[in-house]
Amino acid sequence: MIKPWPLITSQPVSDHGLFKLSKDRALSPRTNAERDFMVIHMPDWLQVVAITKEGKLVLVRQYRHASRSIGLEVPGGLLDTSDPDPASAAARELMEETGYGGGEIKTLGSFWPQPALLTNKVHLFGMPDVERKGPQKQDAGEDLEVVLAEPVEMEGMMRSGQIQSAMTVIALDFAERAGML
Repeated sequence: MIKPWPLITSQPVSDHGLFKLSKDRALSPRTNAERDFMVIHMPDWLQVVAITKEGKLVLVRQYRHASRSIGLEVPGGLLDTSDPDPASAAARELMEETGYGGGEIKTLGSFWPQPALLTNKVHLFGMPDVERKGPQKQDAGEDLEVVLAEPVEMEGMMRSGQIQSAMTVIALDFAERAGML
């Protein structure tokens, strides 16, 4: 029977603003041996699949530095300490990144994006019946183009490489399984 590994120590290694790195030592319940793990502490992530009143999917095209690529993604971002909850944060991110809002937010699910290294979760939301409410409010680290697409185009966009973000693929799958697409 698999059991959790008791934590022996956790030592901060470095603080990089967006994330913190720690070195954890844990005890294997199977072998009774100690093992070190590097752990990245980050805020939770948010993704929102937004559909306009006309049935279009709201996406953002943006450059991602680590992959050196431009791609389409569902809007999303980080859970801020000032956000009251993940759903409010998702609605805020949608409005900031796209200028769209006004739909009823629906929880699609949450999961660990990389539980071997990261402490954060990603929270997925759906928001049907959104409409343009105002201008985008991008931060200095963003350069976003709003793209409205037909939901039936998503599979082709994934196959052609226009959508490459695993988080977006998963969010779209969750939305489809919830009957939104």
